[in-house]
Amino acid sequence: MDHLNRRQLLGAAAGGALLGLGPRAAFAQADFPNQPIKFIVPYAPGGVTDLVMRTVSKQVESKIGQSIVIDNRAGAGGMLGVTAVAKAQPTGYTIGATASSSIIASPLLNADVPYNAATDFAYISLLATVPMVLCVPASSSVKDAAEFLKFVQANKGKLSYGSTAVGHYAHVALMEVSDSLNAGMVHSPYKGETPLMQDFLGGQINFAFFAPSTAKPQADGGKLRMIGVSGTKRLKNLPNVPTLAEQGWAAPVFKMNPGWVGVIAPAKTPAAIVHRLSAEYQAALKTQEVYDKIVDNGMDPVGSTGEQFFATYQNEKPVWKQLLTKAGLEVKGA
Repeated sequence: MDHLNRRQLLGAAAGGALLGLGPRAAFAQADFPNQPIKFIVPYAPGGVTDLVMRTVSKQVESKIGQSIVIDNRAGAGGMLGVTAVAKAQPTGYTIGATASSSIIASPLLNADVPYNAATDFAYISLLATVPMVLCVPASSSVKDAAEFLKFVQANKGKLSYGSTAVGHYAHVALMEVSDSLNAGMVHSPYKGETPLMQDFLGGQINFAFFAPSTAKPQADGGKLRMIGVSGTKRLKNLPNVPTLAEQGWAAPVFKMNPGWVGVIAPAKTPAAIVHRLSAEYQAALKTQEVYDKIVDNGMDPVGSTGEQFFATYQNEKPVWKQLLTKAGLEVKGA
């Protein structure tokens, strides 16, 4: 190594020793990354979280000089993969994706979730917010949100819908519809959007909310109809699909930001590594290619710091607790 780099590394080692890290740990951080990084995505391949993480991580790879290997671990509404992140060695070589459902809704609904979202993770970056699109089969007579409500009211006790997890936005939102009309719609949870879409197209369920990236190709292929978008503004890549709010659905759940996806690491991952990864993921979101691809798939890029990401988690948790309670779900966790 040249003289300047040696001095820098020795300085890092000394600083690490003062922080209780020791020279070896400090050198490891200064050299990070020197091997491939495992990236755990807690959902099946092909879903919106998988898409975002693959898109952004590919850009990060080109900057850090190491591969980022995607490891899909679907199950338990995202808890299986998120648990794997929490239990991984805090070296920076295992990180993962998370969504609002897996670190807010799931812990609220399950007292035995094997992780504490407030203490078991280092928050790296909130990458994007994810709206949802209410869909019906292409063969359905329903053309808009008003007709949707009339159809549900006329078929009480006969309809079913799906989501990717109990307590997921799609579950809570359609439960609001069912309860408001006393419709008795049956909910079925799935392990990801891909199997959910398969059963939806196969006629096993009547309705579902999908991420825009999942719904749009099927709508373009004439297999489903998009009725409305959650949130308060239309999507740039779906300008002709009105929001549910502008169609008169006044309940707060239809106006809220339904979810987001971000990057986390195990707690106690060295701060220098967390900050390095955060900076790389933030920078990736600012590249035109990545930004455009995320927007084209119906998401809003964010690219926050780890501190901002953790603040989002803290701010939204009580909101979700209120929504879940209103939906009639028992809040068991903290």
